[in-house]
Amino acid sequence: MTDEALFSVAGKTIAVTGGSSGLGLRMVEVLSGHGANVISISRTHAPERGREQGCGEIIDILADVTHADEVQRAFDEAEARLGPVTVVFNNAGVAHMARALDTTREMLEHVFEVNVAGAFCVAQEAARRLIAAGRAGAIINSTSILAERPQKGAAAYAMSKAAVSQMTRALALEWACHDIRVNAIAPGWFPTRLNETVLEGPASGFLKARNPMRRLGEAQDLDGAVLMLASDASRYMTGTIITVDGGHSLQG
Repeated sequence: MTDEALFSVAGKTIAVTGGSSGLGLRMVEVLSGHGANVISISRTHAPERGREQGCGEIIDILADVTHADEVQRAFDEAEARLGPVTVVFNNAGVAHMARALDTTREMLEHVFEVNVAGAFCVAQEAARRLIAAGRAGAIINSTSILAERPQKGAAAYAMSKAAVSQMTRALALEWACHDIRVNAIAPGWFPTRLNETVLEGPASGFLKARNPMRRLGEAQDLDGAVLMLASDASRYMTGTIITVDGGHSLQG
């Protein structure tokens, strides 16, 4: 098999939650750009997209991952329009940047409802369909380096991502016998809508200075991990969390 074929996602039907903005939007674009047919599942409308020759189809479905009936409807529509979904990027997420003493119960519940319960609901729906059809598949969760090395002012978010990391391992163990691989990507500091309030100020310079590569992540820095985990290049990988952070988590 050539390197090109090994990393190919051409013709695959791939769902990306949280695909209307930030890192999810980049995932949709890079997967489609490499020939996959992509379903972007999000609560908000995506920006206008141009379609280049050779790219896969992109459809946008509005759905809230915290509602099981909406997740089921989104998968039903995706299958009706593009065929069975065999790869899922579980990327929808929220963050409340607040000190632990200022984090309300409502804030904590909201973060866990979206980041943990929502991600589990999406993974569960995808796995049920794959198992019923006897198909192999891949589920890729989005966790964070904060799952292992928390930052002050982000307790709720860090806790939720630690849960996602452990969920990745638990589901990988249960579903390996069905040839469903469950892995995760743990980005470092990438400027997105979730952390813009933090990175607008002096924190940006501080975080760059602490990073061995002396910069924050750029959206395209995730492309390689995205394509590998969605393709046959990762066919013997499951329960793995790939850190993409420029070495940030190596610092004490």
